Amino acid sequence: MATLLIGLDDTDTQASRGTGYLARRLAQACAERGLRPAGVTRHQFLVDPRIPYTSHNSGACVALEADGGAEAAAFAFDFVAARAADGSDPGVCVAAADAVTEAVRAFGAAAARQVVETAEAMALAGEAGLALRPLGGSGLGVIGALAAVGRRAAGHDGRFIDLPGLRDLPERVTLSEIGRLGIRVWPVEVGRRGTGDDPCRTLGWVRPRLVAHEPVLPVEWSEEHDAWIPVDRKRPKPTE
Repeated sequence: MATLLIGLDDTDTQASRGTGYLARRLAQACAERGLRPAGVTRHQFLVDPRIPYTSHNSGACVALEADGGAEAAAFAFDFVAARAADGSDPGVCVAAADAVTEAVRAFGAAAARQVVETAEAMALAGEAGLALRPLGGSGLGVIGALAAVGRRAAGHDGRFIDLPGLRDLPERVTLSEIGRLGIRVWPVEVGRRGTGDDPCRTLGWVRPRLVAHEPVLPVEWSEEHDAWIPVDRKRPKPTE
């Protein structure tokens, strides 16, 4: 089976659901077509006043396992075009993971620290033979779509916003139950090692990191909860 990657960005507006939500719907549609979803990741890019973005300037990438080449996921172009918010500037990239060149990976890394251009994204995709398309508006989303594919292929940046079973985890589980989803649990405290039967409070938000191409969940021990809790978790907003 080949690993396929679908990057998408700029599918939303201030009044619509975000790109991550649409990426999760796309992963579900892939599963319904017999493709095997391998997680949806969110990738953060540069936040800069020179860059137009909806909220946080992040793109998403859907990974799949499928027989055949990237053509198996080509329906994603029509799927996103039909569901992107009116007034958005969507772009989608469909690629086999082994076709993502080092130059495309470097482009993804660059998008996290500097302003990059649409023309550069289109040129790099063309050189690599990757399918990258603007789907409406200014088409600016091709930048984030290609960058998300580059970051996912590099395998060491991003956060999983969906995995099979991830959003069904209850508030209290064991470390081994998390591990059964294919997530590597990483206790970060020196001198304290977790066991499979140890309790974990998910606090209603589990978003593993993408590390060495795998989902990794750093956890720390909480005396307050008498359980492990995710290091990456929603923090309360400061009050003024």
